[in-house]
Amino acid sequence: MGQDKFIELDVRKLKDIEAERKSLLETAMQESPDLHFMCCPRCSRSLDEKIISDIKIVLCEQCRGIWIDKKSLSRMLRFSEDMTESFLDQL
Repeated sequence: MGQDKFIELDVRKLKDIEAERKSLLETAMQESPDLHFMCCPRCSRSLDEKIISDIKIVLCEQCRGIWIDKKSLSRMLRFSEDMTESFLDQL
């Protein structure tokens, strides 16, 4: 079996895995409509939104990744260093 055949098999497996992931997500969304629609780009776990001091943070509890929109980042940058440390401790 040539290298091209292995690549073709790997691509097919990846497509199958992605199709299964989408199917599982659709089923979960139908069973629990309140399920959060966002998934962590790093580990694919669901993300939680937190609002701390009027700043919206999207947090992954699994890998501890955080995402902040531009408006929230702007607010956060206006904090003093002490306030920022306190804010991050709340995550």
